[in-house]
This record gives sequence, structure tokens and C-alpha cells, in this order.
Amino acid sequence: MVLNYYMNIIDTSTNIKDSSLDNSIENVSLFKIEPIKYEISDSLITDIVFQSVASVKHFKHFEMCKRINVFAMGESTQRALNKIGIDSNVPAIPGSSSLKELLGKKLIKRRFAIVRGLDGLDEVHNHVIRYGADAENIVCYKRKKFLSYNEICEKFNKADIVIFSSTFAAEIFFENIYVTGSEISFLCISKRIKEYINNLGYEAKTINYYSNDLLNEIKKTI
Repeated sequence: MVLNYYMNIIDTSTNIKDSSLDNSIENVSLFKIEPIKYEISDSLITDIVFQSVASVKHFKHFEMCKRINVFAMGESTQRALNKIGIDSNVPAIPGSSSLKELLGKKLIKRRFAIVRGLDGLDEVHNHVIRYGADAENIVCYKRKKFLSYNEICEKFNKADIVIFSSTFAAEIFFENIYVTGSEISFLCISKRIKEYINNLGYEAKTINYYSNDLLNEIKKTI
């Protein structure tokens, strides 16, 4: 497929990407995010990990971040923290695997708060526990499917390219929207999402979603 500027490109992220794309990419979320009340039981936290942009949006206790180590899962999450004046450490490649490498294995006596959504990934939590730290999951939001996808199906049926930023979005798309035989190119922001789609029997490619020139990245990828 050769990219041209008249192609219909849809980004399924719930977070509108900051860019100067002149509406070349349409943002169509496939689920909504709702806050969850939470409590922090550990008053001696030394490190906090934000696993998503939504975890930043729905967390309320940022005063604690001024005295502890702060980590973000990827660049979008880091930017969300920067907007509220919080500096953070971020892996070179977004995702749990790279974040675990950044955290390392010398974690004894450290106490982590993992800020995440309901049914979020456990990889970082399990990693810090494995290497001697204490960890508390702070679940501050949940993802919820729409009651119906009829209204947005037409947009996807006209799409040439769909970008997935989560396996949850991919799951919803293939269960509720995708029409077998549609000629759509699937792009993913991580290897994990790509493998999920591949396991469903469809071709997908990873993309450098955080590039300053996303359209050029799409062109190079497809």
C-alpha cells in the first residue's frame, strides 16, 4: 500500500495525540474510561509507576511524587506528568519489558505504588515483587465498552489504516466492527498488540507511534 494524504487513517487511542497533522489522522476511541475511588495504604512509598495516561488523569495524590522516584510506562504518560509539573523516568522503548529493565533487579527495601487501571498489566508489579520490593496496586480507573458500536462502524468501514494503542481496543474492533475481507492495514504501538492481532489470524505491523512525524512513520511502515 502506498500512503497518500487522502487515505482514511483512524487512531483508536483514548488520548488525542499532540501533533500538527492537520486532521490527517482521526481519533475514534473504542471504549470509555471511568474513574474508580482508591486508597493508598502504604505511607512509606519510595517509588511510583504510572502505567498509562489515564492513570495520571485519575490519580489525585501528586504531592507524594515530589519526594519519591517517579516512573512512566512510555512517552505519552511522561508528557501527561510533565504537564502537571512532575518529572519522571521513562524507558527508551514504551512498554512493560523496557520499564522492567529500567527498574533493574536491586529493589530490596524499596516500596512501589503501581498506578493502573482495573485489569491492567501485572508485569511491573510482579517484577518488583520478584526482586525484593514491596508493591501496592493503585487502581484508579476502569475501561468500559460502549453499549453499541453501530454509529462508529461506518467510519471504520471506510478506513484504510487503523492504529491500535491497546489489546483491548483491538479486541473490541475485531469482535464488534471488523468486516471479514476488508482491506485495512493494522498498525500497533507495541509488539504485544501486534502479536495479539497476529494470533487472531490478521497481519499487523508495529509503528513508532511517538515519532514527531507520525505520517512519515506510517508511510515507512506500510
